[in-house]
This record gives sequence, C-alpha cells and structure tokens, in this order.
Amino acid sequence: MSQSKQFVLFLVDGMRPDGLVQASTPVMDRLLAAGAHTLTAQTVMPSMTLPCHTSLFLSVRPSRHGITPNVWTPQVRPIPGLFDVLQNARLTPAFFYNWEELRDLGRPGALNASFMVKDSTGDGTADTAVAQLAAHWLAHNPFNFAFIYLGGTDIAGHAWGWMSDGYLQAISHADRCIGTVVDALPPDCTILVTSDHGGHEQMHGTDCPEDMTTPLLLAGPGIPAGISLTQPVQITDIAPTIAHFFGVPAPQEWIGQPIQAAFAA
Repeated sequence: MSQSKQFVLFLVDGMRPDGLVQASTPVMDRLLAAGAHTLTAQTVMPSMTLPCHTSLFLSVRPSRHGITPNVWTPQVRPIPGLFDVLQNARLTPAFFYNWEELRDLGRPGALNASFMVKDSTGDGTADTAVAQLAAHWLAHNPFNFAFIYLGGTDIAGHAWGWMSDGYLQAISHADRCIGTVVDALPPDCTILVTSDHGGHEQMHGTDCPEDMTTPLLLAGPGIPAGISLTQPVQITDIAPTIAHFFGVPAPQEWIGQPIQAAFAA
C-alpha cells in the first residue's frame, strides 16, 4: 500500500461520450491523449445520479445497495464504500461537490475534508466554486484521494436537452473547471474523469444507450498514452481500480474488477 500516491476522480454529471467529443474540451482532450480511455463504459439502472454514484462507490448494483431513486436510504446490510476503504487503510480522502444528496457516499469519519457548495443558480457558478475550492485545498494540504463532482452539465441537459448548444457549453465549462484543479495538482498525480450517466431529450433514467453509456479517461504515471480500452468497463469497476492503484484490498462484496489494462506498461 502506498501512502504517497495521489489520485483525483472527476465526475461530470450527465456527460455523454458524444457530448465530450463534440464540445470544446482541451483539458479532457489532453488527458485522453495522455492515457487510457473508453467511450463505451456502462452505468447501472436506474441511470440516475444517486443510484449510479452509490454503485460507483460501493461497487455493487442498485439491486444490492437499495438506492433506486435520488433519495438515500440506510442499507440493511451495509457495504463498505471507497471512502471507507481508503480511510481504514490510513489514506487521506477528500470530497468536493455541489449536490448535497451525495453526502452519504462515505460514512461519518471517512473523510479528511468535505466541501459542499449548493447550486442555486444552475449557471455553472457552483462548478466554478467547487473547482476553486478543490484547487486551493489540494494545493495546500496533503491528500491521497479526492473526488470532485461537477453537476452543471446535468442541469443544462434537463434545461435545454442533451446535445443542445447549452448542454455542450456546460461540458466545456466543466472542462475549464477540471483544468483549474489539474493546474494545482502535482505532475505525478493520477487523474480519472468519468460520468454517472448520459441522457436524451431532457431526461435520463432509462436503459437506452444514450442514458447508459459514459466516457472514462485515466491518465498518470505508468499508464500508457493513447490507449483505447477494449475490455468492457462498468461503473462498478471504478472503485476497485482506485483500490488497486493504492494497493488496498477490495471488500469481498464488491463486484467490479480493476481496469488492469490501463496500468499495463
């Protein structure tokens, strides 16, 4: 287990792969070229924010963790999540976000830092605030893992429609926010960018490909540049991949597998 490694996970809510391709995203384009990626990762049903995030952090499907609407309910048979696993390994996790419903992704005491900015305008200012907070804190405090959630793209999809000009502009804004944080990180930090779900028209939550398919970009030391992942990637594979990165055993309940091909020299 490495106490010195650093890993930052960015999640752009509702970002479809074709939206990433069509929008102006110089930061994510650089990450894509610098590491491994897939534009065909799959999320879980229902393809909604809280169920998808819970599956990401607990590496099980909603049928196991029980979160099917965007409302948290305590689990009857609790599963350790990624924040809990890293904290128990004496690593330093942090969380920066602007949708408070995500606050239960880690148990009390699982985080060394947690910053929530309420998005009351839907105009991207909350994403900017999250990025600025994260950049400042990560540049001035020791950390191992940080999760940075940007919710503006999903708000834009519901307001103007997925793949609309307003939606693509929100992806571009999220890209600038990611750049704000990346510029504050040490050069040997490993970075993963993904989404929780896609969307179509002004909605999501179904099993159609537009809702279920997400991008995943992974760049950092030891990750080959320009690799297109051929193995199927599920949202439940992300937590095991991060645990593998830190050399921390994954809980037996987790169903996902580390994305081994991304770390092949």
